[in-house]
Amino acid sequence: MFPGTKNKLIYSELLPLVLANNNDGQGRHWGRSNKTRQSFERQLRALGLVRDPFECQVSVVVTRQLGKGQRLWDADSVGRGNAKQLIDSLVAVGWFFDDSPKYIEDCFFTQDATRRSDGPSTRIDVYAE
Repeated sequence: MFPGTKNKLIYSELLPLVLANNNDGQGRHWGRSNKTRQSFERQLRALGLVRDPFECQVSVVVTRQLGKGQRLWDADSVGRGNAKQLIDSLVAVGWFFDDSPKYIEDCFFTQDATRRSDGPSTRIDVYAE
């Protein structure tokens, strides 16, 4: 469990979406990151993962599930890259009212190389009190 994470798992979903660390930098241009967010949103909608928002403040754990041939990133790289666009796309399809601390108190990022048959993908775990 992550420090500060609320204690009860209320939702978990394995998404066929691949996180990128964008180690070359995202730059100052909004267009590229918005394209990524829109792509994530389209995929979530196509998968039928539109839902009503969680009615309580939550903690979110984003896990990068590695696939065959993928390597672990440095620990400080997991939450960078396009993880922000993923959370924003989850807001767009109704998982959260918005991504402010009022609704998402904490967001943690990790990676898992032990279930490569599930990857490459991204698991979202939502916790509440």
